[in-house]
Amino acid sequence: MRAVGRIFAALIGFILAIVAAAVFMLSASVGLGPADPADSVWFWSHFGVGAAMTASYIGATALAPWAVVILVTEVFRLRSAFVYLVVGGILGLLPSFGIASMIRPLDDDPHSIAILVATGIVGGFVYWLVAGRMAGIDGVFLTGRQVPKDEP
Repeated sequence: MRAVGRIFAALIGFILAIVAAAVFMLSASVGLGPADPADSVWFWSHFGVGAAMTASYIGATALAPWAVVILVTEVFRLRSAFVYLVVGGILGLLPSFGIASMIRPLDDDPHSIAILVATGIVGGFVYWLVAGRMAGIDGVFLTGRQVPKDEP
């Protein structure tokens, strides 16, 4: 039963990480407010729609590699925030090499590369906050008893 809970935690963590990464990426690209206060309604409506589109794009791009990361961290009980930050940064760096699907190479634009790496780190950190800190099943199986670390 705990394994089912971990699946839901990973799913919710992934969704929240994607939303946080999209909002961060959009904020880093266009800013946190309109240049003219009279344009605030248009800015925030476009920001909301842009964040939803960016989240769907990031989610579609990151789903397969992040699923592998989630599986590995759950199986090996990797709970360190460092793991998720590094992997998020690496996944954010992939488009600059043209490796990630659906994203064109960035042609060595350091500003765009820095935004993508930071976006991956933000996504990895949010995933760690929601689901990564409790990664792994900890030896609780159908019996419900805790298996000691030295026992197979």
